[in-house]
Amino acid sequence: MSEAENVLRIRPDGPNVVTGDVVIVTPVRIREMKTAVLCRCGHSSDKPFCDGTHVKIGFADPAHMPTDAETGIESVGRVTITPQPNGPNKCEGPLTIRDAGGRNSACNSALLCRCGGSHTKPFCDGTHEKIGFTG
Repeated sequence: MSEAENVLRIRPDGPNVVTGDVVIVTPVRIREMKTAVLCRCGHSSDKPFCDGTHVKIGFADPAHMPTDAETGIESVGRVTITPQPNGPNKCEGPLTIRDAGGRNSACNSALLCRCGGSHTKPFCDGTHEKIGFTG
């Protein structure tokens, strides 16, 4: 993996782990990182980051992408991840998403679920609005 290749690995029953040239933008600060572990169960007390709560609450998800996820073309550069208020993580920039089975989807823009309720995980399907997700 080159330093500028960004890969988000969906962990079974756990968080999203993104590596590469990553910037996380929160209302509190902007963090440049090589590795970020992001909550996808919706219950972390340190959103958007994982604090291990998925284990305590028994979060269960096999970490497979929907069958209709686009393959896309992989590219390099910086990816910026901005948690939307009470909504998904907005990813802008080159990102390869890899599921537990090794299947890849490459994109330059994505909305990733962080409420834990999407039926199209890792992608957002708007469930956060229905369940009243805050974060």
